[in-house]
Amino acid sequence: MSAELSHREFLLALTADAVMQARIARDQLHEVIIPALPPQRRALAEAVKRQLHADALLTKPFLRDLEILIDFMRVEIEKGIQTTWIADEHNVHGGHHERHFDTRSHSLAVAVGHLIGMYEAATEVIDFAEAERLIEDLLQ
Repeated sequence: MSAELSHREFLLALTADAVMQARIARDQLHEVIIPALPPQRRALAEAVKRQLHADALLTKPFLRDLEILIDFMRVEIEKGIQTTWIADEHNVHGGHHERHFDTRSHSLAVAVGHLIGMYEAATEVIDFAEAERLIEDLLQ
């Protein structure tokens, strides 16, 4: 097997993973994220969902939109988290914070985890393809 073929197969495997992650992210957007947002705050999530249907997931503009959506969703998740201090009964200066998610925030956090997985998979494909182009340029 040639090195070129093995690189192509590796890129194909990365791309297949990104497509699978996109399918999961699309389901999470449709079933969890968009219904959890008020209608006036759904535009970005719906735009990202449309781009997933248009097979634009391996473009830098799409990844920027997805990154903005992930950051927006983190703010939404934080709205439903209550943080409490749990004292250490054996150390008067010790203890730890404990975070409690309400039901909405918990489901959004799981959904955003899937968006992050898709973002990472798509970024890996783009980075690998760019690295191959750089190597080709160096060798010529």
